[in-house]
Amino acid sequence: MLRGDPVAALADLDRAVQLDPTYAPAYVNRSYVYNSLRQPQEALVDAERAIQLDPGIPEAYFSRGIAHLQMGKREAAMADFRQALALFSKSGNFAVQTIIQQLLRQLGVE
Repeated sequence: MLRGDPVAALADLDRAVQLDPTYAPAYVNRSYVYNSLRQPQEALVDAERAIQLDPGIPEAYFSRGIAHLQMGKREAAMADFRQALALFSKSGNFAVQTIIQQLLRQLGVE
């Protein structure tokens, strides 16, 4: 769950993107905020931009998966979650890896 004011967070992230349009984490974070606001199209655009800038950021695939789920695109979401899982596995982030595995199980896939 997002803490604080999402509108303020968006303003800060908009400024970060203006200052450095090549900084992928700013797009990832803004994508998360858009997802929390139930604005999946905007979340999708930012997640895709982050992936273009740095295809090795697992959080970008995870956020894009959430946007796909919100848009009813289950297969695309599962593909994104699998990619995020693979990247998190490489980084050794086992806590997030476990969360994604549980999410995939809930969606009916392993």
